[in-house]
Amino acid sequence: VMFTSFDLVDAAFRDEETFPSAAFYANTVTEVLGRNMQCMGGDEHRRHRALVSPFFRAKNVTAIVESFLEPVAHELIDRFEARGEANLVAEYTKLYPVKIILRLLGLPQTADEDVSRWAIGMLDIQNNFDHALRCSQEFMAFVRPILAERRVAPKDDLLSSLATEEFEGERLSDEAIFNFLRLLFPAGADTTYLGLGSAIFALLTHPDELARVRADLRGECRWAAEEALRWSPPVALQLRANPKDVVWHDTAIPGGTPLIFSTLAANRDPAVFEDPDRFDVGRHPKAICTFGRGPHFCLGAHLARAEMDIALRILLERLPRLRLLDDPGVSITASIVPVLRGPNRLPVRFD
Repeated sequence: VMFTSFDLVDAAFRDEETFPSAAFYANTVTEVLGRNMQCMGGDEHRRHRALVSPFFRAKNVTAIVESFLEPVAHELIDRFEARGEANLVAEYTKLYPVKIILRLLGLPQTADEDVSRWAIGMLDIQNNFDHALRCSQEFMAFVRPILAERRVAPKDDLLSSLATEEFEGERLSDEAIFNFLRLLFPAGADTTYLGLGSAIFALLTHPDELARVRADLRGECRWAAEEALRWSPPVALQLRANPKDVVWHDTAIPGGTPLIFSTLAANRDPAVFEDPDRFDVGRHPKAICTFGRGPHFCLGAHLARAEMDIALRILLERLPRLRLLDDPGVSITASIVPVLRGPNRLPVRFD
């Protein structure tokens, strides 16, 4: 069963009792990604979310914008600016969120390419389970000694916060931290790089919208990012299952039915969004389904939005002549796994 309207997808995300996240994820990802929050419900989910969420609150994200987000964008552009051309997927969008998460956690910046490879590999559970498991094991081996250090000598970073935060007298075990991190990197890095790539693709293929954004970079980049998240969400489909027989919104759904929540279709529902297939930076959508809804709403939504806003602004500030090369093979398509979407490449010139 696929839900495609905005109202149904929104209601289904919120109805954790009928469509619990754990009913699907607990049976598909645990060997590779561990028993993370997607596999939890009720009080267990509430407690784990409370332990990991403080670092991701809006005020904390605002505080790291200048210290993390802008310098990383400049650092990556410095690597290719002199060439006059680049593939922005390989050289910018894929590396940017990985480097941000490494800085947030206080992990070595030199590991960005390894971590990017692990993050992508861990998601390929169904097509290449052995590779996904190996990526998961290599990632844990990388983090384990650093986590042990933070237990003894905490620093001002997310890994230390995870190691020391208490909620109702409880702290996260090493296993729980690994499980969270194995969700954070694929969910935070892979989806953000795909969303950022789609935003750049949308602007470079819609010259009027690009001109609008260039006229007010600080005001419009956040709306370009938000419209891109609506127009081409990086997670096009979310999978669920209902454990019990149910009649929901007048539809009988037998227990165990595979379910698909189509965020892509919901975000282009003409009953909610006028001319929904048009990329319109001035749309300013009030609500989108890209980050889910309800109790499993994406913990990193504030950070992802800030990353896309800043990465777009710095890129357009630094490269005023940025343009997409004439390459008919460039498109937004399935990436990594079928439910994820983003540009396959972004060959650009800016001389």
